[in-house]
Amino acid sequence: MATPVSLIDLLPTVLDLLGVPDARRADLDGRSLLPVIAGEGADEPVFSEYHLEKVWAPCFMIRRGRWKYVYVHGHDRQLFDLQEDPNEWTDLSGRPEHAAIEAELHALLLDRFDPEALAARGAASIPRRVIVAEAMRRNDTHWDYTPVFDGTHRYVR
Repeated sequence: MATPVSLIDLLPTVLDLLGVPDARRADLDGRSLLPVIAGEGADEPVFSEYHLEKVWAPCFMIRRGRWKYVYVHGHDRQLFDLQEDPNEWTDLSGRPEHAAIEAELHALLLDRFDPEALAARGAASIPRRVIVAEAMRRNDTHWDYTPVFDGTHRYVR
């Protein structure tokens, strides 16, 4: 089974490859992949979080080794054994035989994130997001706005 990595791991990896000392780096969430490339640290967890536009509850995912744990704060959780079920058809959460791994992954999540605080901040931001969305609707503004330009003035001939 391949070792899971995250895009946030690329910058620390490049900094390690370039030999940039820790004292010259900003705080980064990612980790260098050089130990993984060397065959070490293959069981390190990979985290994913989503609590942005149109999401009313913080969502998290942890992947460690063969296990994938998904938690939607205040709603649901899922646990998958990716070795036995790579397509994630069978949710193993809540099953007594998997309670230990589920509790372990949930504890990792709580060590890294505060779902309650994130949910409170998200709920507090809803009125502001509604105002911005309404203003954008009224003046036909879009987040993915691409300005129109006259190409004849952009290039030297």
